[in-house]
Amino acid sequence: METLQDDWKTLYSKTLPSLAIQRSPAQKVWPVHLDHCFARIILDHAIGIDAPWTSKLASPAIKNMSPVQLKNCVALGNAIVDGKEDLATLNAISLELRSKKQKPAANSKRKRETLALTNKEANSQKKRQMSITSALSFPHSAADPRPSPLLASIPRNTGSAEALVNELTSLITTSDLSSFRQRVLLALCQVPAGRFTTYAALSDYLHSSARAVGNGLRNNPFAPTVPCHRVVAANRDLGGFGGFWGKEGMFAVEKVKLLREEGVIVDEVKGKVEGEVWKGFQ
Repeated sequence: METLQDDWKTLYSKTLPSLAIQRSPAQKVWPVHLDHCFARIILDHAIGIDAPWTSKLASPAIKNMSPVQLKNCVALGNAIVDGKEDLATLNAISLELRSKKQKPAANSKRKRETLALTNKEANSQKKRQMSITSALSFPHSAADPRPSPLLASIPRNTGSAEALVNELTSLITTSDLSSFRQRVLLALCQVPAGRFTTYAALSDYLHSSARAVGNGLRNNPFAPTVPCHRVVAANRDLGGFGGFWGKEGMFAVEKVKLLREEGVIVDEVKGKVEGEVWKGFQ
């Protein structure tokens, strides 16, 4: 435990600040340089997930983190060091969770797109709403692994696809979810029944990272109507579902069932889906 604590402290207080000062090529942009900023970003993503870490863990973090939490923080920190995670994107999401406004730097289109919908995205809102229709044409499972009272607000048998699309879009955009999570869920609604996409494909469309998308899908309050079961890992492993990961996850059987009901071929033994990854986001 002490070794993990030492590794974590060295990472956020020495290694990352040093790389930022040196402008290491591991990151295109180093938006922060101070140790507490690196700690904030990593803790928000590894522990807070969809809220500031302070809402889920008593301060000081290093004295109250479990071994698993420490390992997750060290892993994310090392991914930043290696350039496998985009620090600017992670920082923007962290600030958004805290309802802070970040000044958009010149030539920083990627960060601006992370913080808010771009004009281009706003103009294509109607197209995305039309795409949502295809995501709703599948049989709903009675065994919802993450039931939510919000689902009761969605009209099931109105006979109007347009009304259903508008209602679902409204539920997402007027929810108390962060704007990034709303963007993730709206994009997810474009994936047609009988197809699947990946965390990487979603992150490419949203100019984010696969980890951030995965965090955005965790505890989806609108499942299965907003079909997070249609997202799998880049290697076609089942990925996460209901807050658990992989074919051994608590709700993996339910994810397989939903995918098969829609016509997706799943090798349950290997825990992998078969077919072409859908990337038709617009």
